[in-house]
Amino acid sequence: MKKLSQVAKVISIGGALVFGSLSANAASISFSYDAANDGSGLTSQYIDPLTGGLPGYFIESFDQATGDPMFPGSTAYNDAGFDQECAVNSVNGGPAGVLVTPPSSDVGVRQGSVSGVAAAPANDTTCFAYLTNNGSGSASFTFDYSQLLAANADTGITYLGFYWGSVDRYNDFNFYSGGNLVSSITGSGLLSALGGSAGNQTGPGSNVYVNIDFSFAEQFDRLVINTTGIAGEFDNIVVGLSQRPVLVSSPASNALLLLGLAAIGLRLRRKK
Repeated sequence: MKKLSQVAKVISIGGALVFGSLSANAASISFSYDAANDGSGLTSQYIDPLTGGLPGYFIESFDQATGDPMFPGSTAYNDAGFDQECAVNSVNGGPAGVLVTPPSSDVGVRQGSVSGVAAAPANDTTCFAYLTNNGSGSASFTFDYSQLLAANADTGITYLGFYWGSVDRYNDFNFYSGGNLVSSITGSGLLSALGGSAGNQTGPGSNVYVNIDFSFAEQFDRLVINTTGIAGEFDNIVVGLSQRPVLVSSPASNALLLLGLAAIGLRLRRKK
């Protein structure tokens, strides 16, 4: 993987982003990334969709070509015409799949942008997923990592990375452990921290790879993404188990945004 860029300054996130009753355990966020070798734009420094990476990290690439041959994944959420390219649950190197539980009408997997439907994250030419409310109400997409954790005799996930396209203000990420909400992130704070323009489909401040390191008290087993708009696009979701090896980076090359509560998030607007 080729290292492209990293945020090189510490940004302080203020108390305005704290959500009422959540615990105050510390989490940290950074925006370091590597160029993905499969043409999907950005990926985690810990694992590449095509070539793999460190043990204890697993990636959802939404591509059949980079999936585990022993667990090819589901094509149930693919947009028409993409069943040969795309799949959900393509966990690279994982012995078990990740369960997803949205209605197929709320989630799509495809390549390329379609006006009014979904926009591929910047420079992502591979399959990506999008969450949509179809113009009314809300929609939800759940990733349940219980099988993955059980297969690896682990207790939780303490790292999450994901490539988020055209960040806007319609989505939130919620992290659960055993049915209990342990943290949430919403998105206007992310745009403020990076100086991004909401809904911009190409700008580096709104097409970002987000890395979140959770404390052991905040480790989770289920990720729930919600939206009230069209659409929320994402790719290269990487999870790191709590027993994973951790790379030590200098503060200058891997800036951490220390949060009293992991309370930034991402919202996506309708793509014009």
